[in-house]
Amino acid sequence: METFQTQLIAKRNVARDTIAFVFAKPANFSYQAGQYVSLVLPQLSDKGPREAGRSMSLASAPSEDFIMIAMRLGPSLYKQTLWDMKVGETVEIRGPLGALVPHDTTKPSVYIAGGIGIAPFRGMILDAREKNWPHDITLLYANRYRADAAFLDELQALENKHFKLIPILTREKKWSGERTHCDEAMIKKYVPDIHAPSYCIVGLPNMVTEVSLLLNDMGIGFEQVRTELFTGY
Repeated sequence: METFQTQLIAKRNVARDTIAFVFAKPANFSYQAGQYVSLVLPQLSDKGPREAGRSMSLASAPSEDFIMIAMRLGPSLYKQTLWDMKVGETVEIRGPLGALVPHDTTKPSVYIAGGIGIAPFRGMILDAREKNWPHDITLLYANRYRADAAFLDELQALENKHFKLIPILTREKKWSGERTHCDEAMIKKYVPDIHAPSYCIVGLPNMVTEVSLLLNDMGIGFEQVRTELFTGY
């Protein structure tokens, strides 16, 4: 696994208690949309490798001249240390890793994201758009409130004939869109032929497990489904 040094060049508030960390793209670092890296914080080096590093999905597209990850605020030492980082500080990245990348660009794709699980899909959608891939992408993106939905405005601006976004806000009072959890009826509503696409599910473990089992009950084979768990660390 390759190791690179890089600097934090910007921090962006992208949702409530959610920051996008933008790092300089190291020379010779290349990756595919949907992959992740191990992000190691030198400030925690004395705590051991399990405390100093975490797997972080890349929210950036390979064509962008930076790399970006997004994180919710949390109580762990790792999250607190990263949250408090100043522009100009150095981190170590190892990788890239991961198999969430699109394998067959001729088939339609259905992306199902819960909360900050949207991170890899931002890069994947930008990458597909830039490469003019002909397949259709349907994104079901669930949050409790509008304020929690990272990158929502940016994703809405990207909608076109090949990319359809369905925001789901389960507790937003002034919301006329979808507000129930992703279930069979919702999938069939937005995916005309449920057996045609490949599926990618990213979010908290319970959500990923529930949706994976739902798809299996609907007759969609596990070979059509790729998943990534965001454990919260």
